[in-house]
Amino acid sequence: MTFNGKVAIVFGGATGIGAETVRKLAQAGAKVSVCDINQNDGEQVASEIGGIFTFCDVSDDESVAGAIRECADRLEAPSFAHLNSGVMTAPSDAPYEPMHKTSPEDYRRVMSINLDGVFYGLRHLIPLMSKSEGAITVTASRGGMVATPFDPIYAASKAAVIQLVRSVAAANAKLPLRINALCPATVDTGMLSDLVRQAGVPLMSPSVMADEVIYMLKEGGNGEIRAKLHNKPSFTLGTFDSELEYHAPEA
Repeated sequence: MTFNGKVAIVFGGATGIGAETVRKLAQAGAKVSVCDINQNDGEQVASEIGGIFTFCDVSDDESVAGAIRECADRLEAPSFAHLNSGVMTAPSDAPYEPMHKTSPEDYRRVMSINLDGVFYGLRHLIPLMSKSEGAITVTASRGGMVATPFDPIYAASKAAVIQLVRSVAAANAKLPLRINALCPATVDTGMLSDLVRQAGVPLMSPSVMADEVIYMLKEGGNGEIRAKLHNKPSFTLGTFDSELEYHAPEA
């Protein structure tokens, strides 16, 4: 699988993991569409790699659809996509509060970006990419698999993303298109809480995670959920069947 001459679209591509993925895709020969609500950084990254930038609010279905249309019109239909947009419940410089103090508006904001944004992306990309032998890779999180006491809403959104990816991948298993997700541990990005930094939690760089995204786009299996922790190589997670029997990933 090669990126040379292929089109890739990256949502949440202005900063962090997304921006590093954009750079690595471009270095590998891809033509890249950078989509983000952060116009200043997004335009800078797109200019840096000779790609295009489209303003996109992933919490809005039509905005996502429009960004994909613009990619297809200005470049061509994408063969690769990275759905990377995400937020935590509290701003990075604010203290976390108990869930019962979280407003419905804050809850809805997290879900609309972290989960709805993935739904909208898959909804519009799958028909366009159904004949492609490329891939859609979604940024999920370790928080979607383990208890995350300081941000239960974020954890819930990422758990839903993991199951959405697994289920949609299974529903489209006959397509040449692969749909998968990556679950990083704590990454040093702008959305990270100051409390986490002050607690001395081990951090991974966005560049390390972008390498993992590139691997998943290039070689990751359909329905594969892969984790990357700071102290060990990335690994594929096992699955449960309908009888809740656990199946370890093939070696």
